[in-house]
Amino acid sequence: MTVISTGVPYGLLRHQGPMLKTSARILLQAAGRSILTPRASAASAQAPVGMTIRRTIAAPPARLVEQYIRWCGAAGRYEGELPPHMVSQWSLPLVGELLMQLPYRLTGVINQGVSMTVHGPLPCDTALTLSASIESMEPAAGRVRVVVAIFTGVPGQARLVETRLHMSFLLPGKRPPKTAAPRPPDPAWHTAGQWRTDVSDGLRFALLTGDFNPIHWCGPLARRSVFGGKVLQGFGSLARSIEALGSGGFRELDVRFLRPVPLPCPPLSVQLASEADADGWRALRLAGDGDGGTVVHLAGRLR
Repeated sequence: MTVISTGVPYGLLRHQGPMLKTSARILLQAAGRSILTPRASAASAQAPVGMTIRRTIAAPPARLVEQYIRWCGAAGRYEGELPPHMVSQWSLPLVGELLMQLPYRLTGVINQGVSMTVHGPLPCDTALTLSASIESMEPAAGRVRVVVAIFTGVPGQARLVETRLHMSFLLPGKRPPKTAAPRPPDPAWHTAGQWRTDVSDGLRFALLTGDFNPIHWCGPLARRSVFGGKVLQGFGSLARSIEALGSGGFRELDVRFLRPVPLPCPPLSVQLASEADADGWRALRLAGDGDGGTVVHLAGRLR
């Protein structure tokens, strides 16, 4: 089982300036308008589709990358490379800029999952080229589903890592009751790795990525949230789960965040289907024990 208790230096906070500035803008914007402005509706929110922001940024500092790799339990696995799941550190400021163009309150956005394709390794000492765009917006029952596409590369190779964030904005008003979608039978699972967290891991991941949503590190505010306490960032759960699999890595993954990981948490199991399907995909999930049996925090597939 992977147990990470290493401290993360507070000095890394100085490398999170872009995300901290974006977060401040989001809070100011949220304070100045309601969750849905009069001009907005699920039907009228199609205009921003295709909106794109591009940036070229300096390579993440070596100390930040080293600490991120250690926190994930991946020491020795990324010689000269950036972990592809570190994408949240450099991309979320752009994503925040995009989402602020929408008529919804960002403090209420729900992060539902991540899709990722790795076309090639990201060198750790080269400037990164970034492109983020709103790929789709679809009205659903009581919400609007948004997909943001992010391409990370280097000059001359702009699409080394392709990432899609799947999010939802809840709309005001009464929402229809959820209907359980039919699901296929579970495959034969085998446990490929385990990990657990302590109460400070939300703060550590925030120092590493700039994701300082208070539900991850501020106990009093987190206890007032719908989760009733501190929870780990979705990308943190993903990174720990991927690295708990060992050094095999992945070319593609598609996962959904089903239930947040509480802080602290008992040991969680990263499970893979015993067999791949005809296209080489293997089902993946992060599971733990709950009062009613198995609790699944993350589910999807990779190859």
